Amino acid sequence: MRQRWLGALAMALAMSLAACGNEDPMGPESTPAPAPKPITLGAAVAETGRLSTPGEEVSRGYRLAVEMLNEKGGIGGRKVQLVIRDDGSDADASVRLYQEMIASDSITAFLGPYSSGITEPVIGVTEAAGIPLVSSAAAAPVIWANRGRQWSVQVTNPAPTYLEGSVELAAQSGARTVALVWEDTAFPTAVAQGIRDAARNSGLDIVMEQAYALGSVDHEALAAMARDAGADLFIGGGYSDDAIAFARAVDAVEYRPLLTSLLLASGETFINEVGAVGRCVISNAAWDPTIRTEGYIATNEMFVRRYEAAYHRMPDYQAAAGFGAVELLAEGINRAATPTGEIDRASIRNFLFATSKLTVLGPFGVYPIGDAQAGAQRDLKGIQIQWQDDGSGSLVKRIVHPPAVSQALPCFMR
Repeated sequence: MRQRWLGALAMALAMSLAACGNEDPMGPESTPAPAPKPITLGAAVAETGRLSTPGEEVSRGYRLAVEMLNEKGGIGGRKVQLVIRDDGSDADASVRLYQEMIASDSITAFLGPYSSGITEPVIGVTEAAGIPLVSSAAAAPVIWANRGRQWSVQVTNPAPTYLEGSVELAAQSGARTVALVWEDTAFPTAVAQGIRDAARNSGLDIVMEQAYALGSVDHEALAAMARDAGADLFIGGGYSDDAIAFARAVDAVEYRPLLTSLLLASGETFINEVGAVGRCVISNAAWDPTIRTEGYIATNEMFVRRYEAAYHRMPDYQAAAGFGAVELLAEGINRAATPTGEIDRASIRNFLFATSKLTVLGPFGVYPIGDAQAGAQRDLKGIQIQWQDDGSGSLVKRIVHPPAVSQALPCFMR
C-alpha cells in the first residue's frame, strides 16, 4: 500500500515537473505594446519662388517647434511628425498639396501656407474637410470677415494694422503729405487701406496713390513720382523683394522723404541686400527677439537661442509666427486627446476659437465662432522697427513704436 502511494506521488511529481518545463518561468510570453502612432501636422509653404524668403522663415519656425516639442516627449507621449511640402509660391499648387494631404487621411491638423493670396483658397479646402488650420502668415482681413469660418484661425496681426504706427510717427515728426504705393494683391491692398485710415486720422494728405500689378513694376519710376509729388512719407510696397527694390529706388532717384516705411523690410535679408541705403527705413513686425514672451513649448529667449544655433542667424517675425502656430496646435491637440488615444478635431477647433493664450509670437485670441470676423486675430498688436546706426558703422534694428516697447527715438532721412 505504501509503495503504491509513493509511486503515485512520484508520478504526480513527474507530471508536474514536465508541465513546468513547458512554461516560461517568467510567466506567459507577452507581446510588447506597439509604439503609439505619431501625431501628424501638415503644411505647404513657399520654400521656392518669389515668396521663398519669408516662406522659408515660416517653415523654419514650424520645424524648430516640432523638434523642440518632440524633445519634451511630443504630445501626450506621442511623437509629432511634420509633413511640409513646397508650394513654390503658387496658390494652385498649394491647394493641390493640401487636397493630397486631406486624401491621405493621415493629418491631425494643418498649419497654414505663406501669404494671404495663397492662404485664402487653401482655407476653402481645409474648412470643407473639417480639419483645424492655424494660419501663421496670412494677414488680409478678407480671409475671415463675413466668411463664417469654423476651422481656421489667424495668428499674426491683421494687415491694416501693419504700418499704422509709421503713419503716426511721421505725423508726430512733422510730415504733412504721403505717397502710398502697393502691390495689387490681397495682403498689400489691406495694408494700404489701413494706411489710408491712419493718414486720415492723423491729418495727413495723400498726394500720390499707386497700385501696381504683380510682377510688373518699375520701382524707380514710382519713387520718382513720389519725389516729384513732394511726399514727406513714402510708404507701402508688397513683399520682401519689393522692399529691397524700393529702398534702392529711393536712393537711386535721390528722393529724400522724411521717412520711408516699407512692408517686410524688418528681416536680415533686407538689410544684407540693401546695406547703407536701408538707414532709417521703417518696417512692420509682429514680434522682436527682445520682447519677453512665453508659449507652450518655449520662452522667447529659448526660441531665439535655438534658432540661432540651427540657422546661424537671428529669426524674423515670420519664424516666430510659425513657431507660435505649432505651440497653439500642440496645446489644443493635447487637450483634445480622448482616453482611448483618439483625437477629437472638433475639440481642437473649440480650443483655438475660445482660448486666449501667450505664444512665442505674443498674445493670441480670435473672434469666436458665429462672429462676423470668426477666426481673425484680435489680441496681437504689431510694432514698428527701424534700421539705425549702431555707432560703429553698422545698422541695427530698433523698436520705435509703440512707445510702451520702444527702444529708441526714430531717425529721419532729412
